[in-house]
Amino acid sequence: MNNNRIAFVVVGLVFFLYYSYVTGLGFYESCSIGLLAYFFLDFLDNVGKRVVVLDIAVILALFTWLVMPVIFYQVYTKQDHLAFIFRHYMPIPADDYFSFAFPGTISMIIGFKLPLAKLQINQDPQAYKAKLQAFFKGKARIGFILIGISFAAGVLYRVVPASLNRPVNLLQQLSYVGVFYIFFSEHKHKNKILLAVLGLLAINSIIAGLFGELVFLVALFYILIALYLKKISFGVKLSVCLFGFICIFLIQNVKKTYRQETWSHGETNGSVGVFWDLVAEAATNPSVLLQKDRLYFTAVRMNQGWLIAETMYMVPARHEYAHGETIATSVLAAFIPRFLWPDKPEAGGKYNLMRFWGFYLRGYSENIGPIGEAYANFGRQGAIIFMFFYGLFFNGVLTYLLRRSEKRPSILCWIPFLFFYAVVVETDILTTVGSIVTSLIFMTIFSWLYYRIFHVRL
Repeated sequence: MNNNRIAFVVVGLVFFLYYSYVTGLGFYESCSIGLLAYFFLDFLDNVGKRVVVLDIAVILALFTWLVMPVIFYQVYTKQDHLAFIFRHYMPIPADDYFSFAFPGTISMIIGFKLPLAKLQINQDPQAYKAKLQAFFKGKARIGFILIGISFAAGVLYRVVPASLNRPVNLLQQLSYVGVFYIFFSEHKHKNKILLAVLGLLAINSIIAGLFGELVFLVALFYILIALYLKKISFGVKLSVCLFGFICIFLIQNVKKTYRQETWSHGETNGSVGVFWDLVAEAATNPSVLLQKDRLYFTAVRMNQGWLIAETMYMVPARHEYAHGETIATSVLAAFIPRFLWPDKPEAGGKYNLMRFWGFYLRGYSENIGPIGEAYANFGRQGAIIFMFFYGLFFNGVLTYLLRRSEKRPSILCWIPFLFFYAVVVETDILTTVGSIVTSLIFMTIFSWLYYRIFHVRL
């Protein structure tokens, strides 16, 4: 264990001891906060040294599955007037919840972190940078072609039948791959092109009122770009992340108001001007943002634990365990396109909430998450075991890709494309597993077609 990691363990231990002995929180709650502190610092230390894609999922799981529920058990309880009115309080005792969610989360993290192969792909950053430059020399043209295909697919998406939405959407996402072919090349305007793509992504997210895609893609882009840049100090990485957290906090605070103002009267397109006005107003009135009642609505959106606990409350008391039914269906659906299976379950939460809550979701997205779905299928012990293999699956896919990237660095360009939904912890297994399977199949087929047409290997 290196000196940095020892220091991170000490910091995590200090957090644990403070919340356990000073504030009086329980073991699971205090340990959750300490683990989040440790894994966050470890993530920052490894940015620029490793492809820390799955670390994003680790941090998100610890934060939304464990730490945010602590706040609801301590602050936004059933006695809080807003929590009572909107019925967004934890419906089961803390011991019942954490005795499952904590070991289930740790089990998934072990699956993510289990060393399957050597993942330290750039022990010498400068040598690795030189390897990237050599491989991508003269390949900027590929990036422009991929971005062109992406824009064409954006036009096509408006006219194709719903059964073809997924493959056309994958074509749209090729811009995320193409921009890295340009960035890793010697193209003199590569930085401007990267900023332009991120700018367009930001504008599209604001207009659509959907910001999760923007946040996750920026994080994945940052992880890959850091591999290419000169060594970044820990202080700079910490500053970047803190700035990112402030941005996310502001977005979460204004998102509901923004959607109400721009989606009224049946309109589905937003306004960049309205969004920035709301952000500016929020940023200039921080005291308002930090009011308990105002923070409640932000906390609700960040508390995946409520959905997990609600599932534990409903199953098996009101709805039977699925015994692997929804997970088997999700895996099968990952390999069968919708045009061959028109009525296969849709991602987004409707299927699981109807199955396990008896609740029909209309007009918005809400989901019980992978660990909630695991519980609803296998119960406590079975779900904890399942979460290990769930984490191991993504660990195996990433390990395989990184091993291949040692000979073909272009694989790195596909990481955001492949793992965009895999690092999301508030969606269903149909989305996480299905997205990476379909994305891998798409990447294989598209690379073969590209070679047949252009006689160049991606």
